[in-house]
Amino acid sequence: MPTRSQKGTRTRAFEAWLALGNLIGTHLMVIVPTGVAIGVLFPQVLLPLKPLVPTFFAVMTFQNALSNDLRAMRRALARPLLPLAVLVMVHVVMPLLVFAVSTLLFGPGSPTVAGVVLEYSVPIGASAIMWIGMFGGDLALGLATLLASTLLSPFTIPFTLKLLVGTTVQIDTSSMMANMAYMVAIPALVATVLNEVSHGWCQRVAAPTTTPLSRLLLPLIVATNATGISEPLHHLTPRLVGIMTLMLVFAVGSFCAGMLVARWLSRPTDGDAHAIDQPRFVALSFCCGIRNVTAGAVLATQYFGPEVLFPAIIATPFQQVLAATFGRIMERALSHR
Repeated sequence: MPTRSQKGTRTRAFEAWLALGNLIGTHLMVIVPTGVAIGVLFPQVLLPLKPLVPTFFAVMTFQNALSNDLRAMRRALARPLLPLAVLVMVHVVMPLLVFAVSTLLFGPGSPTVAGVVLEYSVPIGASAIMWIGMFGGDLALGLATLLASTLLSPFTIPFTLKLLVGTTVQIDTSSMMANMAYMVAIPALVATVLNEVSHGWCQRVAAPTTTPLSRLLLPLIVATNATGISEPLHHLTPRLVGIMTLMLVFAVGSFCAGMLVARWLSRPTDGDAHAIDQPRFVALSFCCGIRNVTAGAVLATQYFGPEVLFPAIIATPFQQVLAATFGRIMERALSHR
């Protein structure tokens, strides 16, 4: 039997563990940019972790989905117009908008235009689930929207690129689906079933206990992914700085537009006209703002040159830093309602 001293030590260790998770959660706006900076400055240190990033994602998805249940999944599937509206925003409106603006700035046929359009043709990023869970969004709705976007992408990406930049590409559908199943679908399904069969024990006990692990993995994922932009950032030119600025503006615009669309979609069907479904608002906002940058980088490498690759990969740090920033903005705005 553990002694009273041993029990006290375990209690203090557990409290310290939970406090660490809370510390990370309340300082994301500092921790995420710091992770990006570490990845850019010390890529060789973090590159060995690159193959583990999908597993880190899977662990985070599993942890977040421990609070999910089948009723939430049924509610998400019962309102298909919500994911549909986001899909129209992500796969139709934003590609057309960034094509028009980038063509105006860089001219028709520019490789930069191709890179920008490519980045905004790819599906919603798996990290959206990570951020939705971090800020208390509707995980079931986020999962449904993410998976629908991924299933559509083998058709929408080639069509968008052919229509707007005149380039024909072929999507490795099996690889994309396998990655999404490993990082998102399977861990989310397993966690949801465990929560269901445990009659909510996972949500009440396991999820809060494992939250610090999920939050520890977040800066590690951000830093490791940022190693991909280390090389171009060490050889910046005025043109590349201009492209970076444009991609930052587009990234901010995506989150702002996503929040506007999410606000409209999150109104209740009756009752207070100023009320808002907060979990739905958070989920839809992140789905609009976060793209699968890895898919964009792979396609740019396969079918285009370095000038196209740069716009596709430079969105990596912007997305994660802006996700932390806009997450805090949403959190504060919703807390005052």
